[in-house]
Amino acid sequence: MFDLSAHPGRIYVLATLLPLVPAAVILLVGMVRHLAGRHAPTTAGAYLSVACLLASAGMAGWGAVTYFGEVERLPAAEVEARWGERFDWIRIGGSVTDQPAAVLPVGYRIDRLSALMFSMVTGIGSLIFLFALGYMADEKKSVPLPPQGEGLGVGGSHSDHSPPHPHPLSPGGEGSRRGRFDRFFLYLSLFAFSMLNLLVADNLFQVFVSWELVGVCSFFLIGFYYERRSAGTAANKAFIVNRVGDAGFLVGMAVAFAAFGTLNIADLNAKFDTNHPQDISHTLWIVLGLGIFLGAVGKSAQVPLQTWLPDAMEGPTPVSALIHAATMVAAGVYLVGRCYPMFAPEVLLVIAYIGLVTLFISATTALVMTDIKRVLAYSTCSQLGYMMLALGVGGWTAGLLHLLTHAFFKALLFLCAGSVIHGLHHEQDLRRMGGLRRKMPITAYTMLVGVLAISGAPLLSGWYSKDQILSSALGFGMANTEHFLLFVGPLLTAALTAFYMFRLWFLAFGGEPRDRKLYDHAHESPAVMTIPLMILAVFSVGVAWGWPIWDAEASALGKLLHAGQPHGHGLKLDQAHKLAEANHLLAGGLALAAAAVGIGYAWVRYGKQAPTPAQLAEPTGLLANRWYFDDVYDAAFVNRTVDAAHLSANVDRANPDRKAEGVPSLDGLMNSAATLAARGGDALRAVQTGRIRVYVLALALTTIGLLGMLFAFIR
Repeated sequence: MFDLSAHPGRIYVLATLLPLVPAAVILLVGMVRHLAGRHAPTTAGAYLSVACLLASAGMAGWGAVTYFGEVERLPAAEVEARWGERFDWIRIGGSVTDQPAAVLPVGYRIDRLSALMFSMVTGIGSLIFLFALGYMADEKKSVPLPPQGEGLGVGGSHSDHSPPHPHPLSPGGEGSRRGRFDRFFLYLSLFAFSMLNLLVADNLFQVFVSWELVGVCSFFLIGFYYERRSAGTAANKAFIVNRVGDAGFLVGMAVAFAAFGTLNIADLNAKFDTNHPQDISHTLWIVLGLGIFLGAVGKSAQVPLQTWLPDAMEGPTPVSALIHAATMVAAGVYLVGRCYPMFAPEVLLVIAYIGLVTLFISATTALVMTDIKRVLAYSTCSQLGYMMLALGVGGWTAGLLHLLTHAFFKALLFLCAGSVIHGLHHEQDLRRMGGLRRKMPITAYTMLVGVLAISGAPLLSGWYSKDQILSSALGFGMANTEHFLLFVGPLLTAALTAFYMFRLWFLAFGGEPRDRKLYDHAHESPAVMTIPLMILAVFSVGVAWGWPIWDAEASALGKLLHAGQPHGHGLKLDQAHKLAEANHLLAGGLALAAAAVGIGYAWVRYGKQAPTPAQLAEPTGLLANRWYFDDVYDAAFVNRTVDAAHLSANVDRANPDRKAEGVPSLDGLMNSAATLAARGGDALRAVQTGRIRVYVLALALTTIGLLGMLFAFIR
């Protein structure tokens, strides 16, 4: 099956399937051990998970080098045949009718974008898996449950004062549970497989299957500490909110299949390659694009479905890094990039404005967050907004370059946050930190690299992609002056990003300790956790370099992407592209000025002098309440659903023998049917006398009656 001479693309199939091996081994070994009465977690499965993903990363690297080498020297048709295959999976109809069968295929297709994304996911995923070996070490043994109102486990945040419950299989008894070290890596491996299958899928149906697997794995991982009600609630919220987006994705798939009879992404893109196809009306073209984009809105946490992502911080920090950098939230932007020609110009404009609103709202919310992980969570929402805005204004290369560069420095930032939490024995409140650069120098200065990269500091990876995004936005705004806000918004947010990220660094690592007891117990993380930080710091600096490195347009990674950018799909963005190229120095200069203002203001407020009590006070108001999105959703949907459930429960529990205010109970309705049947039986029982003369008389009278009706009808 894996003959690579004729089909080298199969190396990606093998790399995709590898993470299933540790998942299957951990599951089977766990079942056997459970039946044998041995409940202590094993560690071998975790090391196998790391080894398999490292092997997948090696295969991805070999595949990328081979693929890009063949792209340069072989005809496009031959490359496509060697790096993609499809097989019929389900055939519906066609055997006994003249109509052709409906076919749902399964296949893979490697192009420039999927090859680069695959290498990124496996590479960053391997480092996160390695980091998790140290971070989740407490899960190798029985874990004490927290007192009421405290967080649970490594990296856990605070609960909502729900009472803890011991694990039902725990040998530790009341107040403790068995460790879940093996279970954690089982979920991580499934998560990695789901995302890799999504990347190589050549059709929307297979993408959707992987899409749902990603959602299920995120549910398991966000709710990993399920003894906390807050963790269970966050997992449910992520799952439910994403189902809203998935409903739109299904609509888009249905429209595509009804109009073109295929869900193959390359075939669908070809339909729109030159202009609006004749097989679909303009209205349905818009519906198709909006449906697919709604799926991306859910996965990539765009307004109005962004509320699940910050709450996902209830999971362990390696999960947060994996979700925010390499897997779940990347899927939505990746889908928009893969399906780019399918979006009508009106839909692209919607994408751009949704990205604008998301990047600004999320950045302003991050300004007041005091939990180190929540600052990074809102930062992710904001950066995803940048990517969507870039795609919406025609900056396909810019948006997807930022997706790749962001993955490295956001993984670095989250793992550094995890290192801080580990070193402070699970403390996450920035207001209690300070001065940690002395106790945790590796964590402090690698995180500074990530902070500089996300702020757009020159020559770091984020500078290249942000420069291109703002250039694309400026070009689009100049070509369409009524949409110039699409440039002003991200420019302002660049200053906000630099401010809240340096605010985080100064509060955690700068100045003097604000909690001496906490500081005295702080320590640097072990090598298994700091080595991934140093590797990610190197990539955060140079992954987008080209020659000359001081030219943001010369990024080698950007050039690889740009060669695969869709063209000629009737979006009429040529003028915007020309203006973007002509004014990229202006856009870059303004972006640097905005970042410098943000960094300078953060230095004055939090770095130059110790923060004042007012600056460390509990935030209130619009931003602290996250623009009241959750309150509005609670009032409009959640509370109304709960009210309906209570009403239904009250009706169900009402006394069936009593008419409760004119509203019959469910039990009463069901009992009424039974009572009616019983009374009918009683009535029939009365005529069953057992006397033959009565039966004969009844039969005679019935016969006379029927004959009388017959004669009346004949006349």
